[in-house]
Amino acid sequence: MPYDTVVAKTIEYLAIPSVVGHEQHFIKFLIEDFEKLGLVVTKHNGLIEVSVAKPNNTIISAHIDRHGLISMGDGHYGYAAEYIKENKYNEDATPSRNMLNAIGERFDGEDVYAYESETGKTIGHGKISTQGPAIINDNCSFNIHGMDNMSVNTPIAYARTAHSDGTYLKGQIDNVVSLGIIYCLFQNGFQGRALLTCEEEIGKSWTFITDWLRANKIVTKNLLILDTSPYREVAPVEGAVIVLRNRDKSAIFNADLTQTIMNRCIETLIPYQFKDDYLTALGTDTSGLGSTELGRIIQNSDGKWSGATIQIPTTEYHTSYETTSRLCIENFYALLHNILIYRNIFNENDE
Repeated sequence: MPYDTVVAKTIEYLAIPSVVGHEQHFIKFLIEDFEKLGLVVTKHNGLIEVSVAKPNNTIISAHIDRHGLISMGDGHYGYAAEYIKENKYNEDATPSRNMLNAIGERFDGEDVYAYESETGKTIGHGKISTQGPAIINDNCSFNIHGMDNMSVNTPIAYARTAHSDGTYLKGQIDNVVSLGIIYCLFQNGFQGRALLTCEEEIGKSWTFITDWLRANKIVTKNLLILDTSPYREVAPVEGAVIVLRNRDKSAIFNADLTQTIMNRCIETLIPYQFKDDYLTALGTDTSGLGSTELGRIIQNSDGKWSGATIQIPTTEYHTSYETTSRLCIENFYALLHNILIYRNIFNENDE
């Protein structure tokens, strides 16, 4: 069954560390895993391209990086997303007090391990202090009990893996669950391309996608981005909705493609919700609609590239116990199978 495959791949993939900025070992693992399906897999700067031998014009995408910590030296461990932004991209990533508290809650008391970026070899274990992080050198600094001092730039990953009780799937599933879905789609006849990107968690993956599109001289408004979507309340997960978006704070998405996807939801009796409409109904203005990979692609290409997004709702976002349901995964896969394999909407919307 697709659900069993998706869960198995999610658990398998989460056992391979992939802290943002240190995805190298997971990249190697994914290349080997998709090649075992007989697929063509090519590594590019910041992403992996996966396809059948003669792919159609369909392009889907999901990210492979996850949140974690990173050694700043002298026993201090910072939030990797902030550290990479500052040290690789020279961007000011000083957290607000609210963000500091949120980050502290995500990692509070977690078992973690240090690993070598290239090999994935575990080189240390520990538990994050429950006292919460401090600010040192404009970065969150965590104490990790039981871990020897690691050299600067050593990544620290969650030790907790995913778990399914048959009704819910819990773990650091953003966005590993989408990788499991993509694996299952190829396994069951998907004939397009998948772009598996790095550095989405620091808002840089869109640059790798646009570089790839430019290098391949592809102009399309039919990109399809897969991701999870955070909710504080459980209703969207319990209702097994598919999360769609008309837009984010940066740009309006391809309205025709989004409408086609919505129509397929209606035809197949799959419940759906527009995240931007949901947020607006709560009183959120445009600036609070969130910043997505697709929105950045559209905004920074002046609409040359566009598309739609399909997301799976979760609670406890960006923690090691992020949760979605079996029904959510089944609806997510069923919709994607319908629009990508059974009756490919991109044949209908091809420009």
